[in-house]
Amino acid sequence: MHDNVINRLKRAGAAALATTGLTVALVSTGTGAASAQTLVTWDDYTDVGQAAVIEKLNQNFQAAHPSVTINRTARTFDDLSLTLKLAVSSGDGPEVTKVNQGAGDQGAMAQQGLLLPIDAYIAKYGWDKQQSDGVLARARWSDTGQFGEGKTFGISGLGEIVGLYYNQKVLNDAGIAEPPKTLEDLIADVDALKAKGVVPFVIGTSKQHFALHLIAGIEQAQMDASQRQSLDDIIYGRGGTLKTDAALKAATLAQQWATTGGFIDGYQGISGDDAVQLFVAGGGAFLVSGTWQFGTMQNNPDIHFMAIPAPAGISKPLSVGGVDLSWSITSNAKDQATQDLAAQYIDYMVSPEAATIWAEAGFFPSTALADSSVVTSTVLSEGLAMWKVLGENNALGHYPDWASPTLLKTYDDNIPLLFAGTMTPEDFVAALDADYQAYIASK
Repeated sequence: MHDNVINRLKRAGAAALATTGLTVALVSTGTGAASAQTLVTWDDYTDVGQAAVIEKLNQNFQAAHPSVTINRTARTFDDLSLTLKLAVSSGDGPEVTKVNQGAGDQGAMAQQGLLLPIDAYIAKYGWDKQQSDGVLARARWSDTGQFGEGKTFGISGLGEIVGLYYNQKVLNDAGIAEPPKTLEDLIADVDALKAKGVVPFVIGTSKQHFALHLIAGIEQAQMDASQRQSLDDIIYGRGGTLKTDAALKAATLAQQWATTGGFIDGYQGISGDDAVQLFVAGGGAFLVSGTWQFGTMQNNPDIHFMAIPAPAGISKPLSVGGVDLSWSITSNAKDQATQDLAAQYIDYMVSPEAATIWAEAGFFPSTALADSSVVTSTVLSEGLAMWKVLGENNALGHYPDWASPTLLKTYDDNIPLLFAGTMTPEDFVAALDADYQAYIASK
């Protein structure tokens, strides 16, 4: 446990007491002790490595706030989505929670008054100095339900980029001296690998969303940041069309790879998690996934991480990504004192000290580190450099399924048909657009 972290938290707690009157959490009793308060939190850190980090962060916070007890519940992504709204609306569940951004979860809860806006705390703690406005906008909802505008209902502690993992040893053994610089290079490398009997892409589609990330990553790599407005409009529910040349090219290329040996044999029966293990073991040259895989990928020093290459001529390509589920304050934080304590907790979760602890464990924080010397993983170093460039270029893209509450299911239903060759790329893109247009019409 880092003493400087504890001291910082204690100073922050004392300042909050002086300015906000946090009497419920820390109030003197006749015996000179402080009355106890429990802060109920929910998060989605069910992975062993992530769970260890959040437990350490909670211990640090409690050490700096001796009268506060963190009552933590960990739920999987799917379980959190299924249970959170019901629990909070019934008056049970967390006072601070992770929540999935997007219309079906955070948007609905904001509209129903189940989440509290945090803009005052953003100003108080300077969170807008730690994270860009484009990142913070991913947790904004207007009073009319407009995504990306209005009040802010959360902030995230971890960043996410979907990129291209490559195994340099596998490439070298196949006679490919360097990773692809352009999308055209990547296509040529896949053909060269197939000709040598080497698996180009390790992918699994039975569980998780590796196929979605592959298609979306190739699609958005064709978009220059200077022309991102149309994508932002789609994701934030302002309208537009998913029937674009970039979407059609991505679907066409993915189908070609799926049907002509570009993917590992039997990928339909392989889960995403198992695909990662196969890739780490040297089972192929490339894998498309996100920065959340760094903890596993760092086990093989031959593996590197880069942006999915753009076509020649695109100078500032978008990379699919964003942030992990946001920390939000729920309506169960009934009084000002509890809300202020919740904000203190979130402030620590997105602090440079917390970012350093995440990075030390191999994970990818959205806030700049207090101590960059802890970064010893090659992939983490490469990812942090990418995050900096994406921020400078305003080139962090979006998860496309955020565009409508049902679009993730539409992707999941149609990708197997696309990869099997029983659905044309044109029909695939049309199915996605039909889902989106129905959502826009219903607003």
